[in-house]
Amino acid sequence: AHRALELLEDYHSRLSTPQDRALRSAIERVIRIFKSRLFQALLDIQEFYELTLLDESKTVQQKTAETLLIASKWEQDNAIKANEVSVRSAWPDASKRVRA
Repeated sequence: AHRALELLEDYHSRLSTPQDRALRSAIERVIRIFKSRLFQALLDIQEFYELTLLDESKTVQQKTAETLLIASKWEQDNAIKANEVSVRSAWPDASKRVRA
């Protein structure tokens, strides 16, 4: 993830002409979203680690159950986000077909 962000930021830094302004702005938006989601994911992992795995009062079975629950939640969240992106990506094509 870090390398992908570096590549994106490097590409962004090489855009310098006035014609690149819209692309620079779009890439800045992608970078902001990416950093925000990455930061939130790291916070979620930290919270899970501290509240579940480091909790000595929980049994291995409880930790396993909670780990499976959080994995399912994160998988579901990713599936929902992927579906949202898919729907948004398809929307411009759908609107073009309606107008034609």
